[in-house]
Amino acid sequence: MTRKALIAAALLLAFNTAGAVRVLEQVERPIELTLADLTLPAADGGTISFRECGACALSTHRLLSSTEYRVNGQTVAAVDFLRIAEEIGDKPNGAEKAMAVIFLDLETGRITRIEVRE
Repeated sequence: MTRKALIAAALLLAFNTAGAVRVLEQVERPIELTLADLTLPAADGGTISFRECGACALSTHRLLSSTEYRVNGQTVAAVDFLRIAEEIGDKPNGAEKAMAVIFLDLETGRITRIEVRE
């Protein structure tokens, strides 16, 4: 009898988890590029430009003070990000091998963060 009760309880718990599902709303859209495909500003607060695909139009976005910059998983200041990106680009094939991910806010179209991975 105890065994049947345990099995029944386990089945109820297993099937009851469907009620706990929550819908996640996507608030950002990531765009993956190589660092070579991304035109960075010369200074903090400028604009970046890129094409999402070879046939796509050039897209230009202003960077804001709220934009977050990351290099290899570490958050860095904008000036450090630009310096590091330049150093990566100076390496042989560095810009072609390094991946850049741009995160666009779906509601505003603003760039929330930029990540570079070597």
